[in-house]
Amino acid sequence: MGIRARSFLAGRTLVVSMVLLGAACSPPGPTAPAASGGAAAPAGAPTQLKVWISGTAELDTAMNKILSQFQAENPGVSATLEDYPFAQYYEKLTTAFAGGSGPDVYWIDIRTAEFAKRGALLPLDKYVSDDWTSDVLPVALKEGMWNGKRYSVPMHELANGIFVNKALFAQAGIPVPHDLKDAWTWDQLRQIAMKLTERAGGTTTRWGFGSQRDIGDWVVLPYLFQNGATPLSPDFKTASRYLDSSQSIEALTWWGKLFTEDKVATASPAPDAFPTGNMAMIDAVSTYVIALQRQYPNLAYDIAPAPRNKQCAVMTGGFNVGINPATAQPDLAWKLTDYMSRVKHAQWAEDSGYLPDRKSVMANGSKYQEQPWKLFMDELAQCGVSRPPTSEYSFFADTFQAMAKDIAGGADVKASVTKAATALDARLSAS
Repeated sequence: MGIRARSFLAGRTLVVSMVLLGAACSPPGPTAPAASGGAAAPAGAPTQLKVWISGTAELDTAMNKILSQFQAENPGVSATLEDYPFAQYYEKLTTAFAGGSGPDVYWIDIRTAEFAKRGALLPLDKYVSDDWTSDVLPVALKEGMWNGKRYSVPMHELANGIFVNKALFAQAGIPVPHDLKDAWTWDQLRQIAMKLTERAGGTTTRWGFGSQRDIGDWVVLPYLFQNGATPLSPDFKTASRYLDSSQSIEALTWWGKLFTEDKVATASPAPDAFPTGNMAMIDAVSTYVIALQRQYPNLAYDIAPAPRNKQCAVMTGGFNVGINPATAQPDLAWKLTDYMSRVKHAQWAEDSGYLPDRKSVMANGSKYQEQPWKLFMDELAQCGVSRPPTSEYSFFADTFQAMAKDIAGGADVKASVTKAATALDARLSAS
């Protein structure tokens, strides 16, 4: 697998071929990483900083622009970017840290607590002041904490909306809301999905509803929050009485019936079901706008707010930025981290297509006063929820996903939830 690596001081692109090590899917992390790529440079040589992200060629371009600007403002610093596919990214980080290498600065998501517990993230409290965080939406700050300390800062955010096929909705005479106060209720969403689902004989030719992402915590947790439930205790040590609460069971039962009784959704839709007209509505992340513009520029679609029940709740998240504690240049690494996540935040949001998490950027950007971006920003500010930032997040995510897929497949809801809660209790109580 080719890995894109760039050294801007040299003014040229280097393509570095790396062999991905066959590490286990969730190998144990190092207690403390050994020396990193930020080792002190010989006298007269530029100071080297290695930056790792997981993205696309377009995100590389946007990040390269920031690193080039940083180097122009900091003579004598050379920053090299490496980009890995998401499916291999965390395995690659773990393997690199265990081998005494790895980046100085790197992207990290909800797994911040996991890597902090392993000793693979530098505490940032000495750098991150109240003034720094006061400009950030509170929901965006949740993923970067572990045991009362901050180990990463947000790079950007995502939110979800209900993307709808405009032609199908127009034909059916169904208006599309654009304001949070007008968001569809669960029952309204269900009725619309049933109306727009089409079958020929025993085959579904058009699904009424679906999700862009695979069934898992990102897709399903918002329904729990919308019904007043939460999957874990506030200290993330217990699932019983939370994941198996009556509010949670009610939410999961309603969601599961979309697949089993109403048959308006499928657990395995075709990747192009929505843009090709084989799905009337799809729950998708905000960057889906960019994908549709690039791949289906002639598709006529609209975006409604995420549904609500007892309250609104929209899954949020994205990548944060953390620092390897073994870097030889912690202060410089923080200067770059701050530059990436704060100084150039507006530029990054514009160039990458991600949502900003800084209030000042939202207030000063005319783009975020227009649809659909205003809707996404309102969701972040008023309805944003996050996945549990526990040091056992990977286990939580795997357990929750298995439970959700069982429910979508017709398994008994209470039995599936009890099984998941029991497994989570055992693991979380020991963490």
